[in-house]
Amino acid sequence: MNAVLCLIIVFIPVVYAGNGDSRYRFERQITLEGLQAREHPSSIQTSLDERTCAGLCAKDGLCAAVTYHGSQCAMYRSTLTSSGTSFPGAKHFIKAGALPDPDPCPVSRGYTSVLSPRLCYKYISIANNWTSQNDLCHSEGGRLVVLNSQEKQEFMASFQNQAEVFPSLWVGMQSSSSISVFTWQDGSTYVWKWQPGEPDYISYQRCGQLQRGEMSDVECELHRQSVCEIQL
Repeated sequence: MNAVLCLIIVFIPVVYAGNGDSRYRFERQITLEGLQAREHPSSIQTSLDERTCAGLCAKDGLCAAVTYHGSQCAMYRSTLTSSGTSFPGAKHFIKAGALPDPDPCPVSRGYTSVLSPRLCYKYISIANNWTSQNDLCHSEGGRLVVLNSQEKQEFMASFQNQAEVFPSLWVGMQSSSSISVFTWQDGSTYVWKWQPGEPDYISYQRCGQLQRGEMSDVECELHRQSVCEIQL
């Protein structure tokens, strides 16, 4: 279930210590229909109220959205999507100007727009083989996610570290016919972190997966969930 962006303009006043009163706009209040965000928060802090929570996000250049619930203020780098977990009473806001407007990421089609690393991704929870998942991503104008930087792999590792996300996900990497080089779909080869002993260059293990936040090579016909990305 995807986040629904409401046409509600919300103004939340916050105070900067030593700098007098300032006003920070959180233009879009998003409703997750009483459900918790799927994304892993970049930080969680104790906040007295939602105004203070908004102020914490306003002062954080990487914060794109906040969730306030009770005394907990969770800050995120993304637009937020639903996890399916009940979270009644929470308030979710997207900071004005934090993400491109209009956003080239098709949030209405289930993609999540991330501020840093700049990323547009969608979790595919139905398992299939690498080729079928890759074809699905291409049919939506995207590709299997390319994790050719430490920042992108770390972000997807934090996303994968959720109870409802499977520990093995197809990503956009395959080996050449000689299996000597593993290449991302954009032609790059950099991998920040492989699992110990990987890649092991077994002839029939030619497809890359993200397993518990680290890369490994496995047989392409295995069924896995996947992550698509729209190139930005």
